[in-house]
Amino acid sequence: MSQEAMVSEREGPATAVEAAAGLRDLWWRRLLFAPTIGLLLLLAIVPLLFSLGVSLFNYSLGSRAIWTGLGNYINLFTDPQFWLAARVTVQFTIAAVSIEVVLGILLGFVLNQRFTGMGIIRLIVFLPMMLAPFCIGLFWRFMFDQTFGIVDYILTRVGLPTIPWLAHPFWSQVAVVVVDVWQWTPFVALLVLAGLGTIPTELLEAATLDRASTWLKFRQIYWPYLRFPLLLALLFRSIDTLKLFDSPFILTGGGPGNFTSTLSILGYRHQIMFFNVGMAAAISWVVVIIINIVTNILVRLITPARVEQVATGL
Repeated sequence: MSQEAMVSEREGPATAVEAAAGLRDLWWRRLLFAPTIGLLLLLAIVPLLFSLGVSLFNYSLGSRAIWTGLGNYINLFTDPQFWLAARVTVQFTIAAVSIEVVLGILLGFVLNQRFTGMGIIRLIVFLPMMLAPFCIGLFWRFMFDQTFGIVDYILTRVGLPTIPWLAHPFWSQVAVVVVDVWQWTPFVALLVLAGLGTIPTELLEAATLDRASTWLKFRQIYWPYLRFPLLLALLFRSIDTLKLFDSPFILTGGGPGNFTSTLSILGYRHQIMFFNVGMAAAISWVVVIIINIVTNILVRLITPARVEQVATGL
C-alpha cells in the first residue's frame, strides 16, 4: 500500500469526526439564537398579524366583532378625511425631508471645520435630536403662542406683524415643519459629517493644487462619499415623517380644521376617540404599505451606490 493511501485512510475518520463536531456546534449556536428570535417574533410579528386580522373586522371596544373583509379599507378610501390626512402627510414629508437634507449638507460642511471649541459647538448642534419629542413639542408650542410666545415677540420688535402660528391653516403646517427641521437636521448633518470623515486628505490636497473649482470638488470628490450617507438620511427621515405623530399632535392637535392631521393622528382619533379599532388598524396598515413602498424605492437607490463604491474602491 502506498504512503498516500495510508495517510488518506488515517485522515478519513478524523475528517468525518471533525465534520460531525462542526455540524453539532452549528446547530448548538442556532439553538442559542432561538430564544431571541422567538422573542422578536412575539413582540413584532404577532402584533402585526393581529392588527391585520383586526383590520378585517368591524370592531369597536365593548361590542362584538363583525367580519367585513376589506370593508374598512373601502370605507377608508372613500372618506375625504383620509385623503386630506394623506395629503398633509405627504406635504410634511416632502417639505421637511427636503429642507433637512439641504440644511444637513451645509451644516455638515460647517461642522467639519477644525478650530478651538468645535467639540462644544457640535454638542449644542446635536442636542435637539437627543431630546424627547413630547418635550420639544411643548417647548415650541409655548414659543409659537401668539400671546406670550417669543417668536411673535421677536417679530414685533423688528416691526413685523404677529403670525397666528397655531391657529392658521397654512402657518400651522409651517410650524410643524419648522419643529421637525429643527429637531432632525442635526441627524442628517451627523451622517454627512461621517461621510466627510472618510474622504482621503490626499484627494483634497491634489484638487487644491490643481485649482479645482468648488463645484468640481463637490461633484468629483465629495459627492461619491456623501451619496450613500445622504440616501440613508433620506430613507430614515422619510420613514419617520410618514408616520409623524408627536409634533403636530402636541402643537395643534391636528387642527385647525384637520390641516395638520396626519395619517397617524387620524388613526389615533379612530382608536382613542371613536373606539373604532378595526378602522384604526386599517389606517395603520395603509401607513405600513406606504412606508414599505417608499423604503423599497430608496433601498434600490442605495444599493447600486454602495456596490459602485465597493467596486471602485471608494
